[in-house]
Amino acid sequence: MSKSYTVKKGDTLSAISVRQYGLAAKWVQIKNSNPQLIGRKTAIDGSPLIFPGDILIIPYDEMPTEKVGKTLPESTVPVVLDDSAAQDITILIDGKAFTGFSGYTIQMSVDSFDAFSFTAPFDSSIKDYRKAFKPFAYKQCSVYYDKKLLFNGTLLTPNPEVEPDSKTVTLQGYPSCGCINDCHLPETKYPPEYNGMKLSDIAKDVCSPFGFAVVIDGDEGAAFEKVEYSPGDTLFNFLKKLAEQRGLIITNKPNGDLLFWQPKKEKVCATIEEGEEPFVSCKPSFDSQMFFSHITGFSKVENEDDASHYTYENKLLTKAGVLRPFSFVADDATSTDLQNAVEAKAGRMFASAASYELKVLGHKTPKGEMWRKNMAVSLYAPDAMIYRETTFLVDNVTIQRSDSDGNITTLKLVLPGARDGSLPEEYPWEE
Repeated sequence: MSKSYTVKKGDTLSAISVRQYGLAAKWVQIKNSNPQLIGRKTAIDGSPLIFPGDILIIPYDEMPTEKVGKTLPESTVPVVLDDSAAQDITILIDGKAFTGFSGYTIQMSVDSFDAFSFTAPFDSSIKDYRKAFKPFAYKQCSVYYDKKLLFNGTLLTPNPEVEPDSKTVTLQGYPSCGCINDCHLPETKYPPEYNGMKLSDIAKDVCSPFGFAVVIDGDEGAAFEKVEYSPGDTLFNFLKKLAEQRGLIITNKPNGDLLFWQPKKEKVCATIEEGEEPFVSCKPSFDSQMFFSHITGFSKVENEDDASHYTYENKLLTKAGVLRPFSFVADDATSTDLQNAVEAKAGRMFASAASYELKVLGHKTPKGEMWRKNMAVSLYAPDAMIYRETTFLVDNVTIQRSDSDGNITTLKLVLPGARDGSLPEEYPWEE
């Protein structure tokens, strides 16, 4: 999360840093967010020279979590976009709240960033609409459901649609840290040198120009001996590759910060049975080409004599006499953490090869709690080849409302071992 500043006469990067952060030395943080300063002459302290009229991006210095409102203030009076629509979703933009969306989709995922898409009538004559919904403004926003914060984020370019009988606008966005899904390392961070650094230190350095915090919830393991960043890689893909070798996955915290975590086992929050409410439908997805009998990881080394490898055995296939080997090179893994990298790859294999799309009525569990990622759900659906009551992990939640279907939640379910490191020994399609 950042803001802009127009340089005035007498300003220096060090002086601006003192005003923004309380320390002159943090001018480096400002420089890293402004690649246009590359190549300029420098002041005595090494900071690039700046001139009146220059526009600088000033990154926030890791916004504290406690300053993020977890609920929408009761005094908030929102602008209602559609009087006939439910007012359960509210988005706060530039201090102005908007509600009454005729349709919406909110996605919350264990191993990627949350996202939203809201649709409502659009009237270009209303100044509040023109000010809040601007193309390429990347405004900061907060998304609430029933006045409870889902996440702080960035509003992407709104899309108006004009038809003979309607005028609508669709608002889309993702969390504050979602920009690393699109962006690459700025020139100010070259050459990238991350050898011998831990995951948390690499991530903080990579993300520092963008102004959000990095949180590690799990064991990040040892420092990486050698780390390579390709200029063509998005920052998300770069960090995801490193996280996978430490058994961690990436998502966002509600306040918009970047989270590396290892999902923990939870108690079953709901038991769903085919044919009984809130069950609507269940569609399994089996990808036989993504299922392997053995997964072997090799460490990348310069000397072949130092090479090491580790193999995971998928006993579901080996017991059936099926050979389907898969191998890969763990670029940044040493022999000591190679096993973690391989087992993490095996977990992702199970998630990719076998998942279930479960649709249920409403947006809350039978106990009244809003559906969220990483919940544990017990499901019995024999016509979807779930022949025994099986506990699944909610890998992805999609909350939707439309005129045709009403309030529907779609849950992507995977076997718990796909995320928590305990690889499965039993399968729902086995009796």
